[in-house]
Amino acid sequence: MANQTHLDKITSLSATEWNTWRKENPQITPDLRNADLSGLNLSHYNLKGSMLIRVNFSQATLIETNLSKADLSNANFARSFSRDANLSLANLQDANFYGAYFTGCDFSRACLLSANFQEANCSDSFFITANLTYANLSRGIFRGASFMEANLENADLRETALNQVDLTLAKAYNTNFSKATLTDATIENWQINNQTKFDLVVCNHLFIGYQQKISSDNQFFPNTAKFLEFAVV
Repeated sequence: MANQTHLDKITSLSATEWNTWRKENPQITPDLRNADLSGLNLSHYNLKGSMLIRVNFSQATLIETNLSKADLSNANFARSFSRDANLSLANLQDANFYGAYFTGCDFSRACLLSANFQEANCSDSFFITANLTYANLSRGIFRGASFMEANLENADLRETALNQVDLTLAKAYNTNFSKATLTDATIENWQINNQTKFDLVVCNHLFIGYQQKISSDNQFFPNTAKFLEFAVV
């Protein structure tokens, strides 16, 4: 359960007041486990390193919120709204981002094992070296996102918008990209295997190296084999 004093503060103090309290009490780790913070405006709050297990952030506003190094396992961000939030190095295992809007956010080096991003919009966000094993990104929008060196093993990216994403050195063993849009994605040295699926992918341009672009007369690939004939050079 949440520390009642910490819960009272987060629900009553402004971002400036909360951040001042944290600065004056660096030895205190905010403990808000299982708290219901749904619908709150937590923009600009410093929640770095906080205990936020199973917290309900659904429909909350989290613009430029600092959640780095926080324990957010099983947290619920369904239909929440954020821009430029810092979630780097956070534990987000089994977190739920269904239908959330998290553009320009930093998930670098975060644990996103089995996280749910179905129908979420995370355009221009950073997932550099993040662990997205078994994550569900299906029907999401990740245009311009960076998955450089990310672990996408066994992840579900079916029907996902991946235009202009950076998949350089990403590990995508057993990953399902079926019906995804990969136009202008960078796939330099990505790691795939014979269980990686690309059925019905939409793509007519790829970057396979620094400024090395390949193009296809076809925009639609009926199966994995046809896509790999184009993408594997």
